[in-house]
Amino acid sequence: MALAGLRALMSGIYAIGNKVYTDDGDRLFAHQFGDGFVIVGDFHEEALDRCVAIAVALMRHVATSGCLARAAVAEGDFADYSGCWPKEIRQEIADLQSNDTVSLGSGIMTLLPVMGTALINANKLDSGNCIKGAVLTIASKDAGRIATGFPRRVSAADSRLTMIDWVHATSPIIDEIVAQSGFGGMPAADIEAAITRYVGRTPTPPSAWIAGTSDYGSLSKPLVEGGETV
Repeated sequence: MALAGLRALMSGIYAIGNKVYTDDGDRLFAHQFGDGFVIVGDFHEEALDRCVAIAVALMRHVATSGCLARAAVAEGDFADYSGCWPKEIRQEIADLQSNDTVSLGSGIMTLLPVMGTALINANKLDSGNCIKGAVLTIASKDAGRIATGFPRRVSAADSRLTMIDWVHATSPIIDEIVAQSGFGGMPAADIEAAITRYVGRTPTPPSAWIAGTSDYGSLSKPLVEGGETV
């Protein structure tokens, strides 16, 4: 099941990068880390609408796969640090004309040439959020940098964190992404139905996960766990 969500996430990022934001200045860089991706823009963006719109479109697209995702929007740098690798590693990379692997006898070392605070800050923001579920998190200090078409609510558990309602958010940027990529165009009612189906599967998600998804997604009908309303 999780692989279906990862496939949907990858296909969505691929489509957005190749059909929507293709040119210098607005191009994207995406790097996989386990079952997630960090997506980085070309330049610093004072308004965060595009960042949030991309996250919203991708979360909606993942919902079409029968899975749900969570995301965080944060700022930081991101760069290629492969020049800092040990000499022997850099030499084998050059000898093999490989970008990310070197041999370990008959085994392989896989390398990741990019790193930075963009990944660290986003991961820290998400992992520090005690609200469970399919939520989209931004630091409250940055929430004023997104348009009012993105409904948001400060976390009841930590005022430093704000959750954006990815189910009901509206924006011309979301519309542009949907029109050009063909992904993320589910209406709110269909997203809510997808969440309800996900909760009704076996095994049932934990009640805290269900509550977080329902509360911060402002679902019109309460989710039900094991026949009881959450």
